[in-house]
Amino acid sequence: MLSESLKIAKSLKTFCKKINYKFAYVYLIGFCIFPITWFAVIQVDFRNWYNLLFWIVLELAADLKPFRSIFYYRMDMTLSFSVQLSMIILLDKWEAVLVVIIATLIAEFISKKDWYKVLFNTGQYSLCLLITSIIFNLLKLSPPDVTLDIIKDLPAIIISVIVYYSLNTFFISIVISLFTGNRFIDVFLNDYKLMVWFYFSIAPISVAASLLYNPAQPYKILILLPPLTMADQAIRRYYTLSMETVETLNVLADIIDERDNYTYSHSLRVAEYSSKIAQELHLSQDAVNEIETAGRAHDVGKIVIEDGILKKPGKLTDEEYEKIKKHPEVGYRLLNNLKPYKSGAKYVLYHHERIDGKGYPHKLAGSSIPIGARILAVADCYDAMTSDRPYRKALPQATAVKELIKNSGTQFDPVIVKAFIKVLERDYGYVHIDNNET
Repeated sequence: MLSESLKIAKSLKTFCKKINYKFAYVYLIGFCIFPITWFAVIQVDFRNWYNLLFWIVLELAADLKPFRSIFYYRMDMTLSFSVQLSMIILLDKWEAVLVVIIATLIAEFISKKDWYKVLFNTGQYSLCLLITSIIFNLLKLSPPDVTLDIIKDLPAIIISVIVYYSLNTFFISIVISLFTGNRFIDVFLNDYKLMVWFYFSIAPISVAASLLYNPAQPYKILILLPPLTMADQAIRRYYTLSMETVETLNVLADIIDERDNYTYSHSLRVAEYSSKIAQELHLSQDAVNEIETAGRAHDVGKIVIEDGILKKPGKLTDEEYEKIKKHPEVGYRLLNNLKPYKSGAKYVLYHHERIDGKGYPHKLAGSSIPIGARILAVADCYDAMTSDRPYRKALPQATAVKELIKNSGTQFDPVIVKAFIKVLERDYGYVHIDNNET
């Protein structure tokens, strides 16, 4: 009997270990659609089915045309919030919820997404809409027989936008945090903060639609399709241009690396090392993104340096070295004029500065050097040492680390060197013999 109990206990323990807590959250949110759908079906008057169908088609049309944002996690975004806010104002909460559930399920299946993503997206959308609708109706000051009074109900509209945005961001931020390992607070506060303007920019269209709406003739609000389409196209052009700018600079960075076979993919590796160091130092996600982006483009200023100098196998002359020393400033001037790179441009400018003040171009010292530049300096030097050069073969990992340690406090920030050693141990198979060296 005891042995059987032990077997059962062991089996339960094994089962619990197999449970993925990441997906547990996804299922928790996703399965909310079943009780919500049940209540909605009970409460909705289906005699107005044609009106529900109109909103389903409208929501579906918005859902099926996503565009990719330039935010860190590359989310797919749509203008469906504009339709949903209109439904919050105009429809009964259960009608609005049922419309969103049906439209989202159809859109997700058409997009051929994984079933658990379909479940989660439908669940979180329905929860956001239900809670926001309840709050809007509680705060609405105009009489029940008045659809919307723009003056009296403006506070309710503003608060509803904030509530929906906060809930949607909260649910998705948890998912991203669980599956990426980034801190929830960083994802929530940093990576989504720029989306606030997106929600408020399309809210006026929803208000206008609500003022024009007539249940007997719902198609009249389609007059707002032109401005909604214009807003859609403007946002798409903005994100497309931003993405193209990023990709162009990335290609340019690759071209610079490829000018010399010995430095191929150097910028990619520096970006990767820099990002991991920043995470090890528990910097904010914004800072991590900025540093990673700067690492990707840190040598873009070398575009003005001729091949004869870049590929020279021997020692550079003083004149040649002075030309090399100009590349951080050239890179800074280029990146500082491009919005996706502007915040990290200063790291590119100072990534050859030294802790002892003997670096270039401005001979900054100690903490006056931005932390992103100090991180790039370590990552850049390590990759240079562990890559083949015209004048020498790549140094062994252990030798390169010894050089970093040797120059800690003079060329490199000791704290960053320590953090990088931890990264190498954790992610790159390095075994550090004496951690007290640093």
